[in-house]
Amino acid sequence: MIDMVFLLLVFFMTVSTIAKDARPELDLAVSTTAVVAEAAPPRDIITVRHDGDEFQYFWSNKSVDLDTLAELLTSRKDASVGELLLRGGPDLPWNIWQKLLQLCRDAGVSDIVFATFED
Repeated sequence: MIDMVFLLLVFFMTVSTIAKDARPELDLAVSTTAVVAEAAPPRDIITVRHDGDEFQYFWSNKSVDLDTLAELLTSRKDASVGELLLRGGPDLPWNIWQKLLQLCRDAGVSDIVFATFED
């Protein structure tokens, strides 16, 4: 029995490390009004990372361009998969947020949540 518990412990530690490494690293903004839900509903995640003069877009940890992102958002509309989580650093310029929100609007996505750290 101890062997099984040990194997499960090692398995979950390995899986959590792999899942953490797959997510693009990002410093999120801190919000004093943020409330963290106990259980997150199913959601798709868009992450925008600022690298020098260029911006990288990620759809569920996979790098995509804006055209592909627009197609994914449009196909998502028919799937009813829950809310859309937008992740971006506090230094992300407003025009990038504006592009993302316009893509969401054009695709008919309205259930959007911004990711922040709880203060």
